[in-house]
Amino acid sequence: MPDFTKPTMIDTNGIQVAVYEERPEGDAHRFPLVLCHGMPELAYSWRHQFDALVKAGFHVIAPDMRGVGHSDSPPKKEDYTLDIRLNDLCGILDHFDYEKAIFVGHDFGGTVIWGMGLFHSNRVAGLISMNSPFADMPINPVELYEIMYGPKNYFAYFQTQECEDKLNSDPQRSFRFYMRRDTGSGTNLSRNRRHDPESMSHVHWIHDDEATWPGEVIPNDQELNYYADSYARHGFGPALNWYRCLPLDFEHQQKTFPDGLPKINQPVLAIGGELDFIASHVFYDILDDYCSDWEKSVIPACGHWSQQEKPKELNQLITQWLHKRFK
Repeated sequence: MPDFTKPTMIDTNGIQVAVYEERPEGDAHRFPLVLCHGMPELAYSWRHQFDALVKAGFHVIAPDMRGVGHSDSPPKKEDYTLDIRLNDLCGILDHFDYEKAIFVGHDFGGTVIWGMGLFHSNRVAGLISMNSPFADMPINPVELYEIMYGPKNYFAYFQTQECEDKLNSDPQRSFRFYMRRDTGSGTNLSRNRRHDPESMSHVHWIHDDEATWPGEVIPNDQELNYYADSYARHGFGPALNWYRCLPLDFEHQQKTFPDGLPKINQPVLAIGGELDFIASHVFYDILDDYCSDWEKSVIPACGHWSQQEKPKELNQLITQWLHKRFK
């Protein structure tokens, strides 16, 4: 596992991105693995995957995505569109002199790797999506979520300064709110174990007394401190900007693919958690319409934070698929 206090700083796309990497002894596989975290997360979220994936023979590269951790945090909301963040990843490949990579994405990092498959397919050898179903939005995603889930949905609240201020007021508490495992009564992502308007408005529960939060915190105190200290560096605003740029991302998609999205032809592994209701694995079942070569795996008794909740099971799924599809 790399030293997560000592990133390699890479110049890409007008900013510096913090990257953590590790290579196997001897020759590595011709395609590296690029691990893309979600929100609120960091490259550190992949700490349990590095050793297993390097042992499997791959050069593993995990960036702190634009705006968080040790990476630069540009000031404008428009600096966080999907198109710009995809170009960050292409710059990372160029830095290491790779033409293509296998991209692995969790949560909003899944949105990024799906974007690589659509907009930069020439740089993609394969995709692994974790807890991040493919989303072909027929209209502006923020408007769609209000129609489907009501005005209190988390996309809507993420647009507000109030939400940003609340998350920033106590970063460690914010991570204790989010990163929880289900012990029988749901989590703060879904207390009723359903994907419905109540669960999609989950973020408002952060204002409740912490004693009312179901489940238990996954990271230990040292790990929580790392997350909290890292997000205190820039605040939660830049990561929220990923969601605030969704209308711009939708406009870009419509301009680029006015006749509909192309199919992704590279191999795809879609991984879900049995107890992940916010990003339910059932939504992967539409992938026949968008991917020509895909398979799905569901981790039993696992919620949304799969790489931290069930690292051994996840590592086994990924390495078995890699050895099967990329000998």
